[in-house]
Parts: sequence; C-alpha cells; structure tokens
Amino acid sequence: MDTNTKSLESFLLSSFLSDENIKELSRYKLEETKKEKAVSMILKNKYIGEFYLNESGKPISNNCCFNISHSKGYVVFIKDDVPIGVDIEKIRPVEDDLIDYISSREEKKYITTDQKFYEIWTNKESLTKCLGTGIKEKIKDIPSIPINDIKTYKNKTYRSQTVKYKDSVISVTRESTEPFEIKIQEENL
Repeated sequence: MDTNTKSLESFLLSSFLSDENIKELSRYKLEETKKEKAVSMILKNKYIGEFYLNESGKPISNNCCFNISHSKGYVVFIKDDVPIGVDIEKIRPVEDDLIDYISSREEKKYITTDQKFYEIWTNKESLTKCLGTGIKEKIKDIPSIPINDIKTYKNKTYRSQTVKYKDSVISVTRESTEPFEIKIQEENL
C-alpha cells in the first residue's frame, strides 16, 4: 500500500486500530513513519488478529505465517501457510562502500544498477525475515543469488521471488521449493 495517498488522520480513524495502537503510534516522530506503522497495525489486526513477537522480534501467529515490510511510504504484507519473509525497498542511489559491505564477489558482479543492488538487499532481508532471525551475522554470507529461484541456507531450502513495483523492489522468500509468483493487491484502508 502507498501510504502517501492518505493522511495520517484517515488511518487513525480505522476501526482496526485500538486505543493502545494509537498510543503506541505517538512514540514515532515522523509522520511518514507513523503512517507506515499505522498501516502495519491495521493490516495485522485485520488479517491476523492475535500474534506475539519471538525473541528476534518477528511477529508470530498460531493460525498462519505472515510478514510485513515498509519503506519510504510503501507497506507490504504477506500471509501464507509456510514460513515467509517479505522486504520492500525504494530504489535510490547506492554508495560503493555499501555494495562492498553487503555483497559477495558473485553478488558484486550481478550489481550493475541501483535496482539490482536492491534485488540483492531485499533477497537477503526477506530470507532472514523468513527465518525469523533478522540479520545477525555478516550480511555478505546471506545468500541472495540466484534471484527468483531456490536457495539453501542454514540447512533449509527456500524459494524467492523478486519484482519491481513502481519505484521499489519487493522480494518474498518462502520456506518451500514450490514455485510461486508475487501478486500485488492494492489495499484501500
């Protein structure tokens, strides 16, 4: 969802936000962050209901697997029956030192544009979010290539898909070898 299309006040009127949610939003300073967090809360309350955070901070539900990500006014939400991770990043200029910091040799060869950098980045993020661990080790060691294919990491097999959406890149990683495609459905909250 593009949070730039609505005001913060319109999100705060949602019946899917509790008084506790609204109080939590007051902790954030930037309106863009408040809107992204509000949409995240609305989507989780609307489609998930009860959930808790694991020791790494990943939201967990007893009914399904889900994940959420936001970047520069966009929020993506995904729900599945297997562990899943999603990441979105707005494409913007990247410094060479950041490429060097996150990328293996093979990945550096792949990165010929800013978009390709974010394909690598979002693949790494979605994989660690699928695992539920976040990035806790050298980011260079987290596999991202092949893009849109099967990867093995920490003795588990994953399949990832990456798409360009407007001015952003979205990657989804599932703990499964079954092919899938990313279907974007705009939500009108």
